[in-house]
Amino acid sequence: SEFSAFTQYKEMKDKHDYMQKFGVETDADILRTVAMFGAFTEGLQLFASFAMLMNFPRMNKMKGMGQIVSWSVRDESLHCEGMIRVFHTLAAETGALTDEVKNDIIECCRTVVRMEDAFIDLAFSMGPVQGMTAQDIKNYIRYIADWRLGQLKLPAIYGVKEHPIPWLSEILNGVEHANFFEQRATEYSKGATGGEWHGAEGVWGQFDKAQKRVAAE
Repeated sequence: SEFSAFTQYKEMKDKHDYMQKFGVETDADILRTVAMFGAFTEGLQLFASFAMLMNFPRMNKMKGMGQIVSWSVRDESLHCEGMIRVFHTLAAETGALTDEVKNDIIECCRTVVRMEDAFIDLAFSMGPVQGMTAQDIKNYIRYIADWRLGQLKLPAIYGVKEHPIPWLSEILNGVEHANFFEQRATEYSKGATGGEWHGAEGVWGQFDKAQKRVAAE
């Protein structure tokens, strides 16, 4: 199976095995787990892969795949933002966010970045990639790690102030003008949605505004 093939790579199996260590037995466990999966799995690990994949359509390769990734970026970003909001609500309601738990979460971030470094090296092991280096992605995940820690109201640990891949920020935050006769746009239309999901004041409209504010900082 594809999953069996996935686990044949130590770098990928290590990431999977690490995620199995998180539980929900106590309030503190839940906070660690929500931070791990919301901020560092959906919010960091996936974005390393997104960055590598989005480089190909930038070079006029695999444009269809790029459209699929564009959908995923928007979706996972919303998941991440929602999970971080849940984290803060749980912390406020339970009072379980002690200094020990905060330090554990920061250590989780370090572990995820270290494992992601190994995965990035694996991804680039077959040779160079046009327009991107392994170090570019490693710098990027540290930038993202500090961003996610900040969203969790925890201190940054890597000190990457400038976006290491500025073209990626432009792609992910720009307004999309896909030709519907050639490819499927990722933006939602009024005819396809209802309620408050569409429009400038809908969920995606507000989310895109927030992303642009972050990119401008």
